[in-house]
Amino acid sequence: MYNVGVIGMGIGEKHALAYQSHPKCELKTLCDFDSEKRDILKERFPAQQITDNARAVIHDDNIDIVSIASYDNFHSSQILQALEIGKHVMSEKPLCLNRHEMLQIHE
Repeated sequence: MYNVGVIGMGIGEKHALAYQSHPKCELKTLCDFDSEKRDILKERFPAQQITDNARAVIHDDNIDIVSIASYDNFHSSQILQALEIGKHVMSEKPLCLNRHEMLQIHE
């Protein structure tokens, strides 16, 4: 069983629903910066932890997969943070915004 955290709950809500329905995944934490969206998420996903702290999701020892659907300019740094501590990562496109970020992720 893989425990999953999703960052960015625009398109990320589709990620959350997919993980929630997957037999080998358990959706644990949802993250979004928007307080109104978090209030809605609490109703739609009552069994999950809801937060505005992406870094806490990434660094949660109970999370195996970090699904990144945040604003594009955050993708690279969130991917790098997650990879550096051994998390599995799924990211929306674009993976990064420039060659330098791409090379860092590749490394």
